[in-house]
Amino acid sequence: MLVSIHPPEGICHNRYFLIDQLKDLGYTEDSFGKRTNEMTLPELQQIYINLEYQRETALKG
Repeated sequence: MLVSIHPPEGICHNRYFLIDQLKDLGYTEDSFGKRTNEMTLPELQQIYINLEYQRETALKG
């Protein structure tokens, strides 16, 4: 049985898409110095959700 050590292509695409989106928002690393290209997909997703929420809240307020 062969087991791939690489994530499925879609996951990589999603990671790089989010890294680019976060970069456009000015976010390249967290407060501990961990860069976005070192983060997992769930970490990137949560950061993106948080930043979008903050942006929408600022626009309303």
